[in-house]
Amino acid sequence: MKIVYLESYPQVIFGQQKTLLSLLEISRKAGHDVSLVTTSNGLFVEAAANIGFDASILSYPSSLSVYGGEIYRYGWKRKLEMLSQLGSYILTLRKWLKLLQPDIVFCNDMRGLLTMGVAAKSLGIPVVIWDKLDKPHGILDWFQLPLVSRNIIISDAVKVKYPVWQQRVYGKRIAKIYNGASLSKFSNVQSIREVFGLAPDHIAFAMVGSINERKAQDRVMRLIPSIAARCPQARIVLVGEPEDSSKDYFNNLPNISHPIVIHTGFRNDMPEVMFSIDCLLILSRQEGMGQVTVEAMASGKPVIGTKAGGIPEVVIHGETGLLIEGDDDEALIDAIAWLCENPVKRQKMGAAGRARVQSCFDRPKQHAKVIELMEQIIENQK
Repeated sequence: MKIVYLESYPQVIFGQQKTLLSLLEISRKAGHDVSLVTTSNGLFVEAAANIGFDASILSYPSSLSVYGGEIYRYGWKRKLEMLSQLGSYILTLRKWLKLLQPDIVFCNDMRGLLTMGVAAKSLGIPVVIWDKLDKPHGILDWFQLPLVSRNIIISDAVKVKYPVWQQRVYGKRIAKIYNGASLSKFSNVQSIREVFGLAPDHIAFAMVGSINERKAQDRVMRLIPSIAARCPQARIVLVGEPEDSSKDYFNNLPNISHPIVIHTGFRNDMPEVMFSIDCLLILSRQEGMGQVTVEAMASGKPVIGTKAGGIPEVVIHGETGLLIEGDDDEALIDAIAWLCENPVKRQKMGAAGRARVQSCFDRPKQHAKVIELMEQIIENQK
């Protein structure tokens, strides 16, 4: 099977990009002919090269090259310019696909689907996307199911953004496959607590990921004085940096200089980070599943999460962690204090979380399911 994998955000290497790196490796182990396409050079391209995958660069036109959600805020004039450039770009992609003649195209995000996915669809090449976000794209979500041969979702929560009538018409195209964590990478790692300035008696509650309103670091930061008073040994560790569009959000976070707050900045050593904390906080307002959730559980750490998106599909309340309503300040303070005061419960929940990852969220097994689904699509076309 000849597979084209497309990554539209090669400038960064977050959970989405790490997922694609894993799929590349598993595809190669399965004996498939793999081609990687990106829209520019960047951290992801370097990481792919380090594991033996050279990327073809098919650069976006100027109006499509902006990062993240900025494209959705274009005015009408800019949108018309984008549509003109989009048409020419799709023709370029068609020519490239005709030369390569892949059996299937895997798009790692919506922008890839609306460019490479459209080009592939016009040539009769099957298209697959693995949708990891429950955040709606507006009218763009109307195009997703009609374009794909299979629309993989990482949780039931992702389905809510597709029009109900489309779910009925295209329901057979939707397949749920959870993402996961590689247990081997989260075993036998070294603590880096001293790097973060954590003392042995400190209890570290970490929020890990890009700092923005969706990830909702403000939900814990506004409560810092109350947490410090209730649980003096608690430390709130912010791991990550804001994107350009979220710098104002970061700059307006309260209590960022409080003594119990530790901001580590961006880290690429996630196994060591997770091993060094005592509990993960995932307080997102929207979350497809939360890659960091399974990574913390793979490290044997309990999770305090909001009842948002796919988080409740991963965290079992009272067994692998605690679930709260996102804006229930007292519930969050109580959950942090309860885990501060119960080290045995933290250990038991952490062990239960690792066992749950082993049975339901083991990355190699989950990603093998994605490859098997694509194999099935090609087999059914013969």
